[in-house]
Amino acid sequence: MTHAVTSDVQKAAPSSGEFRRSWPTLIFSTIGAGVGLSALGYILGTLVVPLQTEFGWGRGEINLASLVSSLGLAAALPFVGRFLDRFGVKRVVMVSVPLFVIAMILLSTLTSSLATFLSFYAVAGILGAGTSAVTYSKAVVEEFDRRRGIALGIVAGGLGAAGLVLPPLMGVVIADSGWRAAYLVMALLAALPFVLVFFARLTPPSAVAAVDRSTLPGLTLRLAIRRREFWSLCVVFFLLGWALLTMIPHFVPLLIDSGVDPVQAAFLSSLVGAGTVIARPVIGWLFDRFYATYVAVPLFLAAALGCLLLLWAGPGAAPLTALLIGIGFGAEIDLMSYLSSRYFGPRAFGALYSLVYSVFMIGSAFGPVFAGFAFDGTGSYTIPLILAAVMMGIAAVILLTLPRFSRADVR
Repeated sequence: MTHAVTSDVQKAAPSSGEFRRSWPTLIFSTIGAGVGLSALGYILGTLVVPLQTEFGWGRGEINLASLVSSLGLAAALPFVGRFLDRFGVKRVVMVSVPLFVIAMILLSTLTSSLATFLSFYAVAGILGAGTSAVTYSKAVVEEFDRRRGIALGIVAGGLGAAGLVLPPLMGVVIADSGWRAAYLVMALLAALPFVLVFFARLTPPSAVAAVDRSTLPGLTLRLAIRRREFWSLCVVFFLLGWALLTMIPHFVPLLIDSGVDPVQAAFLSSLVGAGTVIARPVIGWLFDRFYATYVAVPLFLAAALGCLLLLWAGPGAAPLTALLIGIGFGAEIDLMSYLSSRYFGPRAFGALYSLVYSVFMIGSAFGPVFAGFAFDGTGSYTIPLILAAVMMGIAAVILLTLPRFSRADVR
């Protein structure tokens, strides 16, 4: 099915009509977000101990994988964002998904070289940039306006579902067939969007290329980067990316260190995904009805409290901490795409959102790496947990100082 590119204003149909018309796009985007590049962050925690055991690498060294893949993603995303604006979601997905699958297969062939391991992750970040949430958020923003919040929340829930399903799945796969099999399973899952893209309601590349983007509402790239809102969002989501992603790959190792069985630790870690899955659609629904910042800020503060609870109460607080971090992470991804679409509009959404997301990925890369080296140096996660809580508090304050947006300002 094909259709012409239209602005959000033109597509301001009743909310029931948006879902009835665009449910194939929503399903495609939700699954795509869950099995794309972002899923690597969820499975790395289950791989840390097996890789450490086989190769003797430190946890800080292993978590450099998150850093290099995120930096590769951050470097590639500005180009992907421009390609999305120029050629559309369909072409980007059809090129990027097979490349990401190849990167997963390469990781399964890893030998004992740490440099090779990190190089493969960097390649995965670059080649898989088109499988990130930026691509699938772009697809949803083009189809939804009145119910954009809940639609983005459902798509972001795909990431939460990955956090819920992938750690225990990979824990079982690793226990049964070894860590190499985990990357092969990930390759199979990552190929799903290539099939689903043919059923989604996406604008054909030729129609996207034919549109005069100067006629679309919203901000140009040049104008947006001169505005305070753009830079505030970059700072906020750098801090939140660092803080909320700090413990995700370290959750399983932390529990194993405390005497928890590895498979049970993987299941407890999946509660992060459970909190995210539950929170994201609900948060998105609230964004459509209330001012989004006021909805998200209390959730970030609750996630900060979760980090401190893990520090004070130890593994006994792990289930509650996992849920609070998952809920905060759910609010973060929802808010990033929602505020970007409302402050920037559709004119250069792909380019602008990719820049904000790139900064977020840089923060989310350095957080786990810092935590890994802090553990290697001190034998505990005290400093990373306190720093994460402080960063979430600062981000909340900055969000509250942003000027209020109106849906009528930029569509």
